[in-house]
Amino acid sequence: MPSDIGESWQRVVSWLREYAPVSHRALGDAASEEEIAAGEKKIGVRFPEDLRAYLKVNNGTVTRLDGSNGLTGSCPEGEFLVGGWALLPLSSIERLHHQMMPGPSEDEGYWRKEWIPFAAESYACGEMYGFFIDAETGSVGQWSDGDVETMDLFPDLSEFFASVLEDLERILGPEETSQRIQDGSVTLP
Repeated sequence: MPSDIGESWQRVVSWLREYAPVSHRALGDAASEEEIAAGEKKIGVRFPEDLRAYLKVNNGTVTRLDGSNGLTGSCPEGEFLVGGWALLPLSSIERLHHQMMPGPSEDEGYWRKEWIPFAAESYACGEMYGFFIDAETGSVGQWSDGDVETMDLFPDLSEFFASVLEDLERILGPEETSQRIQDGSVTLP
């Protein structure tokens, strides 16, 4: 794993292990090189090295099956990003990327093939908001409600995870946050 991304992600993992062990257990197992290559083939884009390195440690967070429609979504214990968002496993990355790609009659400027979603609000909310990594630049952007609102929000995935750690550390501090720890899990109040 490249050192910056490895160190940045390991700090998040260590924090979860110590302060939110239930959320820590919701981290997915490592994805294999073969699984990552299969995901890249389905999407048609090689993932940036930072994303590949992260997925080789944790393949997003665990998912649950929605019996009403057969789709999988994040489980509440894995929704530890601000706003109750979750890191996506490869299967959700593939599905969401496919959903975001414009159809034949849609504006092609909305979503680019090189944008790989890796975190989103919970499935129960419709995954209308999330973060993507640009496979060409490695920078992290954010989409919402059908529009890409922010490009280059973070220069890379390492900086994104550093921001996640800052958000998690605020939970333990004196200032008001939108999250708290309850029964070993990071939750929204």
